[in-house]
Amino acid sequence: MTADKINALGFLFDQHLDVKGRISVSDLFPKSKSRCGIYLLNFSDDTFYIGQAIDAVRRFSQHRKNYDNIIKLWFQPIRKDKLDETEQRLIQEAELSGLLLTNKTFVSNVIGNTDLDLIISYKEQTEWLEKNKSISDDGFDLYSNIELKYKIKYRQNFEKFQKLNNYVELKELLNIYIYKCIPANKKTEMSFWSLSCMPSTNSGTWPRFFCVNINAMEVFVLGCEKKTKIPFCFLVLSNKFNQSLMTIDELCKKYKSLEIEESDYRAAGADQIRLQFTDLQEFKNLLLTESEIITAIKEMNLRLMRKGGTIYSPFHCFDLVKDITCTV
Repeated sequence: MTADKINALGFLFDQHLDVKGRISVSDLFPKSKSRCGIYLLNFSDDTFYIGQAIDAVRRFSQHRKNYDNIIKLWFQPIRKDKLDETEQRLIQEAELSGLLLTNKTFVSNVIGNTDLDLIISYKEQTEWLEKNKSISDDGFDLYSNIELKYKIKYRQNFEKFQKLNNYVELKELLNIYIYKCIPANKKTEMSFWSLSCMPSTNSGTWPRFFCVNINAMEVFVLGCEKKTKIPFCFLVLSNKFNQSLMTIDELCKKYKSLEIEESDYRAAGADQIRLQFTDLQEFKNLLLTESEIITAIKEMNLRLMRKGGTIYSPFHCFDLVKDITCTV
C-alpha cells in the first residue's frame, strides 16, 4: 500500500502538503521554519520523486517550471551535512519497496521515455534482455564516418596495448563482452557506451588495459597489478541472479579466483554487485557458460543506457573498438 511505503520512509502520509496547481510553497515554509531537508513529490500519474534541498521553497519552484502535474509534497528537515547520505538511502529504500520513482540517480530502473528509445525501441530492448534477441546494426559504421582527429587521439595508447604479450587473449574477452552484453553495440557506440584504452587511472599500482564505460560509471575493467603483473578484471552487474538457482556460494565454489564485492555507484542504484577475477580463463568461461550472469550484466548495462548517454565519450578509443569488433 502506498501509504505504508511513504510512512516507512519517514514521511507521514496523512500530513502531505496539497500543492496541486501551485507555483510556490513560500507560505507553507515560513522563514522561521527549516527549509533544509529531503522532500518527496507525488505527481498526478502516481509517480514520485525524492530529492534534497537547502531551500525547499526555491527547489519546489524549480521543479514547478518543468512539471505542472505535482499534486503532493512531503518534507523532512535534515541537517545539511546529512543530505547526501539520507537522500541516497531513502531513494534506495523507496525503490526496493516498489514506489515508482522518476529519479535518475541512486535508482535501479528508469521509467518513461528515454534517449535510448529514439534509436532502439523499447520492445527491441526488452526482447534483447529477456529473449536474447539480437538488434540489427546493419548500415552503422561510426569509424568510417568520424573525423580523423578523433581516431588518432588515442592511437598511441592502442598501439602500446597491441604490443602486450597477451593482447590476443584480452581482445577476445573484450569481444565476447561487447557482443554479448551491449545492445546494438554499433548504434550505441560512443553515445551510450565508450571504451578507453590504457587509461591513466591507478597507473602507479593497478594499471588498466581498458575500461568499458556506460552512463557515468565503469562497467567492465581489465588490467594488472604493477608489481606482480597478475591480471585482474571486474564487472558490475545486477544482483538479481542471486535470487535464482545460481547463488553466490555456488559461483565461488566453481570459480576459485572469483571475489564478490559490494558496489555503490550512484548511477547503478540499489541493485548492483561487483565480480572480480584474477584468472582470465575462469572469467572467459563465465562469460561463455553462465547465462544467468550474462543476463544480469545485460540488465545493468541496459538500465544505465536508459538513464542517458555516457559522460566518457571524450576518451573513446576508436582504433581499439574497430580491432575488437572486426571479428565476431
